[in-house]
Amino acid sequence: MPQPSIFDVRPVNPVLTNLSIAGRNKKFLAEKIAPFASQPQQTGTYFKYTPSFWMRVPTGGVRATNAPYTKLGYGVDNGTYKTVEHGYEKLLPDPVRNASQTPEDLQMMDVRFLTNAIQMDMEAAVAAKLFTSSVWGAGDVTLSGTNQWDDYANSDPIKDVKTGRLAIKRLVGEYPNTMFIGVSSWQKLIEHPLLLDKYKYSQKGILTEELLAAVFMVDEIVVGDTSYNSAAEGQTQVGADIWGLNTLLLCRNNPTLGVANGAYTYIWDEVGNFPWAVQDYRDEGLRGLVTRVFTHYDIQVVSSSHGYMINACTSS
Repeated sequence: MPQPSIFDVRPVNPVLTNLSIAGRNKKFLAEKIAPFASQPQQTGTYFKYTPSFWMRVPTGGVRATNAPYTKLGYGVDNGTYKTVEHGYEKLLPDPVRNASQTPEDLQMMDVRFLTNAIQMDMEAAVAAKLFTSSVWGAGDVTLSGTNQWDDYANSDPIKDVKTGRLAIKRLVGEYPNTMFIGVSSWQKLIEHPLLLDKYKYSQKGILTEELLAAVFMVDEIVVGDTSYNSAAEGQTQVGADIWGLNTLLLCRNNPTLGVANGAYTYIWDEVGNFPWAVQDYRDEGLRGLVTRVFTHYDIQVVSSSHGYMINACTSS
C-alpha cells in the first residue's frame, strides 16, 4: 500500500513548519572498499597484470659484448564485469500532494527516500560480497577464543594486523593503506589495554581512528557503522549492523589505468548520471507523480592479493 497516505500528511493538529523527523544513516561506506568506477558500457573486460612477474628478481642481466639482452615479459589476465540494474520507484498521488500541510516538498522527500534505498542496497551488497571470508588471497584468518580482541588479557590486535600488512606487502609490493572494521568490534578494540598503553602519557585515554591508524600503520581506519532495520515491513524495528565483526586490510586507490586496487564497483553510466540516476513521470491512471532512482552495478574483486581478512575479531 503506498505511503504516506493523505491522513499522514494532513493531520487534525497543525503541522510544525520548522521541524520534521526522519531516520537514516549519515554516511555510507561501500565506496571505501570498492571504489565506484564509471563505465560507458553495460558489460566489459578489464586487464589484470599478474603481480608475480613484477615481484620476481630477474636473472641473466649480465651481458657480454655483442651478446643479446635477456628478454623479459609479464603476465596479463583479464576479468569481465556485467552490470545489473537496481532501481526503486515511489508514487506521490495528486490528492496527497495537494492536501499536504508538511513543510517539505514531498517530491524532494521521495527523491531522498529512494536515493537512501539505492545506497542501502549497494551498502548491503558490498558488505555481503567483500566483507566476508574466502574472498581475499593475501590471507583469511578467523580468530577464536583467547585470540579475539575482546579478550584483553591474551589477544594482540597489533600483532594480528602487522601479520596481515606483511602478507600483502610480500605479494604485491605495497602495504595496505586502509583498515576497515565493523563498529561492534571497533567499540571493543578501542578499550584494548595494548592500544591504550600507546597513548597513556599523551592522550586522555580516548582512542580515535586517526590515533589508531598510526599504531596499525595505515593511512586510514574506516569504521563500518551503517545500520539497518532487520525486521519485516510493518513489524517493530530491529536495529542491526550491516558490517559485521570482521576487519579488512586493503590496498585502496582511486580508479585509474595502471593502478592496482583490491575491488571495484563497476557502474554503467547509462543516461549520464553517476553513480545513480533520478527520473520522474506522470501516471495518469493513478493520478500521481512517480519518482524513480536506479543504477547498474557489478561488484568485482579485481586483485584478491590486495586484501587480507581477519574474521570474527571479537566475540560479539
